[in-house]
Amino acid sequence: MNDKTLKNGKMRTFLDGFMSAFDISGQALIFIPDLDDGFQKDYEAIKGDWQRVGDDMRRAMDIVTHE
Repeated sequence: MNDKTLKNGKMRTFLDGFMSAFDISGQALIFIPDLDDGFQKDYEAIKGDWQRVGDDMRRAMDIVTHE
């Protein structure tokens, strides 16, 4: 299972369908948690922040180097 599989929900949809084949009571046999609980969005935001910090540092180093 990779991040893309979890992100686009295909794995969760597959598991929901697979488990429904064994569900003769009409009640869920197991609970599959929703993995999209904000952590992925936080990860992407922090990653972008640090990329911008790195870009700013590279620009500053280039300016200092060329002075």
